[in-house]
Amino acid sequence: MVNKNTVEVGSVVKSLDFPSTTDCYYVGLVTAILSDGTFRANKIMRVWEGKVEEKFWSDTFVAPLPGQHMFDDEWIEPRIQVVA
Repeated sequence: MVNKNTVEVGSVVKSLDFPSTTDCYYVGLVTAILSDGTFRANKIMRVWEGKVEEKFWSDTFVAPLPGQHMFDDEWIEPRIQVVA
């Protein structure tokens, strides 16, 4: 799988949590691209086991940019998906 970075500040992304499932993920608005190969996003929602979590302790999350995670080629879908 080729992992091209299309994430930029202002992108809305879906960030999968685990390589073997697509029912645990965050959706967020990217606010910063960090120098360590990650991005920071304001959380729009978090889905756990297919259900939207109503309460979660953080309003932001950090995740690796596409191609920066050491197991990017093992995900069943692209780990980071730009959705808007």
